[in-house]
Amino acid sequence: MTQPHRPTETASEENGAPAPLSHTSSVLKNVLESLIFVSERPVSAKRLARSAHASIAEVQPLLDELVADYQDRGIRLYFIAGGYQFRSAADSAEFVKTFVAPRPLRLTRAQLETLAIVAYRQPITRPEVDNVRGVDSGSALRMLAERSLIKILGRKDEPGRPLVYGTTARFLEFFGLSTLQDLPTLQEFSDLTEEHKALFELKTGESIDLAAAEIAATEALETAERELREQEDAARLAAEQEDDADEEGDLDDDEEEDDE
Repeated sequence: MTQPHRPTETASEENGAPAPLSHTSSVLKNVLESLIFVSERPVSAKRLARSAHASIAEVQPLLDELVADYQDRGIRLYFIAGGYQFRSAADSAEFVKTFVAPRPLRLTRAQLETLAIVAYRQPITRPEVDNVRGVDSGSALRMLAERSLIKILGRKDEPGRPLVYGTTARFLEFFGLSTLQDLPTLQEFSDLTEEHKALFELKTGESIDLAAAEIAATEALETAERELREQEDAARLAAEQEDDADEEGDLDDDEEEDDE
């Protein structure tokens, strides 16, 4: 009896891996859309290219097309925290918020102050944060780390080897930033529209006190300048003491030569 024909299994199928794509633009574009959709976090163009068995040169134009395709829809494709992610449109936010009713991530004023200092002055140690705020920041740093907004970068090479902190990709994602360069300057912060102020308050659960922010920023700047002056003075004093020691050594050598 003739056996029914069975298609030959490829190595990819045997290993459970997807077969290589026929890289037509439409097929690859659909694959990229699917990968972004199922990802829980923003996914980079490099990872998308690797997962789709394509090159970044092939993938990037299609990602740009996808961003344009979703520009006027209820779901938008955003480039956030170094990767692509689908999000609901901003003009639907009130309806989505009511429908989903998520528990917002609330930050206390102490946590917000600490997070701002870390974001703008990273890498930074806890004693340096304490020095700017004027109070102990251990609890705030611990809570921010537990919420994945900051992380430990390592230890500083100084007595005690204190931990060094910096922000995370979750921080960029939470505030809708692509990179740290997108952080607003003090002037931009002062010029925030009422809409952006309301969005900030919704995200953080805290109202914006511009006067307090300006005072805090000024104090932080003055502290940094004072620390820099102190370091320069200490370095200059050490250099002068070293010069004096060298001069004394030269005098001692001269006196020994005279005695001989």
